[in-house]
Amino acid sequence: MKKSSLIVGLLILASSFRVYAQNLIPAKQETVIYTIGYNKIPDKYNIPLIGFVNVAKGSHSGIQIGFLNTTASNFKGLGIGFANTVGGENTGSSIGFFNTVGASSKGIDIGFFNTIGNSGSGVEVGFFNTLGNSFHGIQTGFFNTLGNSADGIQVGFSNISGNSMKGVQVGFSNILGNSMTGIQVGFSNIVGKEVTGFQLGFYNRTRKLSGFQIGFLNLIDTVNSGIPVGFLTAVKKGGYRALEIGTNEMFPINIAYKTGVKEFYTSLLLSYSPFSNNHIGIGMGIGSTIALNKKLDFNPEILSQITCTVLWDQIYSLDLNLKYKLSEKFSVVAGPTVIWNHLQNGNEFHKPVFALYENELDANNKLLIGLKAALRYQF
Repeated sequence: MKKSSLIVGLLILASSFRVYAQNLIPAKQETVIYTIGYNKIPDKYNIPLIGFVNVAKGSHSGIQIGFLNTTASNFKGLGIGFANTVGGENTGSSIGFFNTVGASSKGIDIGFFNTIGNSGSGVEVGFFNTLGNSFHGIQTGFFNTLGNSADGIQVGFSNISGNSMKGVQVGFSNILGNSMTGIQVGFSNIVGKEVTGFQLGFYNRTRKLSGFQIGFLNLIDTVNSGIPVGFLTAVKKGGYRALEIGTNEMFPINIAYKTGVKEFYTSLLLSYSPFSNNHIGIGMGIGSTIALNKKLDFNPEILSQITCTVLWDQIYSLDLNLKYKLSEKFSVVAGPTVIWNHLQNGNEFHKPVFALYENELDANNKLLIGLKAALRYQF
């Protein structure tokens, strides 16, 4: 009696499994292989694939765990393996050393190499991340390469996009073929067309700037709006470049080169005085020109110099200049100066040519008030 009941139960279970399998397998029957080492299933046969090699001949939804996971068409779910390959679209998560998607990917890709043939959205983490089209979301890796554009956050040693970027881009080297809208931070930032936002780096290059740029070297074709700030800033159209020869109370001979834009420029300064033991001074500074009328500008400057002949003293000055335009190229500059002379070493202050006011604050600091006059050529 017990044996009969057991046999009936097994028959019922087998019949139920056949009905379940018939619902999973399409009308056209295909071979199914399901083992620990190798699994092969037909299109839309959505059972978990767990084995050393997993092959889905069409689309698959569910879980794939193995050394090699291959889906001929679309995959939706979680894939974990050394190599995950999807011929169509991937929706979900892929975790492996190699993650390859032929079309688009939506979700999370984590691997050493992540390659997407079309577009991606979500989170992509890897050493090499490559997309044929665009990406929306967060992408982080040593090398990030996009054929088209990115929208979101991109972090890597090298970030390269053939078109544009909207959002935040952080890397040692950032290269965009078209435009940047947002924040770009890197040692080298190169944008082929226009930057709208903020660019921070040692070297910044763009054709058009609409925003702010801070770097050691800034190269710009045109400033639409905003201000570039750098040790050296070169602007082809609408920039400010000038040579100046002048005199002041500390050094009777001064030669300065100024570059940037009128709103903010930097100066490189070389000075000479025969009246002090510290004959030569070198330094740099920043300045701005504020138009008062067609001929007259207010031209404040802050300068920092060191003397480098005998003693390495520091000279800081605030120049409150007025700049009067003699012609389109030439201007005269004059105004009062406030000087702070600090002794870095030694016991002898730099000897001024003259001073309207002079006061030794202590053994290492002196305050002076003087005048500056110069001829400036703008080119």
